[in-house]
Amino acid sequence: MSERMLHGLDFGLDQTGRMRGIDEVEQGLACNCECPECGSPLVAKKGRVRVHHFAHRGASCATGAESALHRMAKQIVADERRLVEPGRDTPTVFRDAALPDEMCWSGRRPDVVLWSESMTVHVEVTVTHRCGPKKLDEIVRKGIPTIELDLSTAYRRKRLGWTIEQLTDRVVHEPGIRRWLHHPERAMEPAQPTSVPEPQTPNKTPVPIGRAPSSRIYAPFDGTLLVFEPRLFGSSRSYSPRTAM
Repeated sequence: MSERMLHGLDFGLDQTGRMRGIDEVEQGLACNCECPECGSPLVAKKGRVRVHHFAHRGASCATGAESALHRMAKQIVADERRLVEPGRDTPTVFRDAALPDEMCWSGRRPDVVLWSESMTVHVEVTVTHRCGPKKLDEIVRKGIPTIELDLSTAYRRKRLGWTIEQLTDRVVHEPGIRRWLHHPERAMEPAQPTSVPEPQTPNKTPVPIGRAPSSRIYAPFDGTLLVFEPRLFGSSRSYSPRTAM
């Protein structure tokens, strides 16, 4: 893969702070977009190339494509205000949405916040890095339902060529990319007991009455080996001393 393809972007950041698809802007520098990662001007490559994309005007940064996909996915979730929850088939429609990156926020910021009449849901978008342990601990501590949308496989496979329509369909509907990072109601559900098989008592051949076991037990005692003979238990003679060699 060439450097141009490696560092190309599907989406660029316009002068108003909105992410734009390649089909929404004019060709070349007239797109008036910049890289959401490094802030360098972007050129909209829409000529006779295999895949239309944004390219850095100067030196390319290595993580611009990742940041562009991540930021566009967040914008889509906030714009659409509907999302299929894990385990469901139809989208939940939310009343309001916000991007905490654009506001004052205490603690670690979720990627998107969605509100309905009855609930608040946080959304985390994964492209190459999942939530770290500290952020996961805070998610659980705050107790707010949090969904992860995992775009890592899609990012690695497609790399370039995403349109806004394709990404919107995947983010809103694709069941395989979503899971609950935390759901308070599920966390409160009692764990189902696992069935443990009853211990099997091995069948032992009963010792015939009147027949003593033939085994003997040896133990050291002041240089003497005591030979315990079970057949003598209960009698006045319980052991016979033997001098150790």
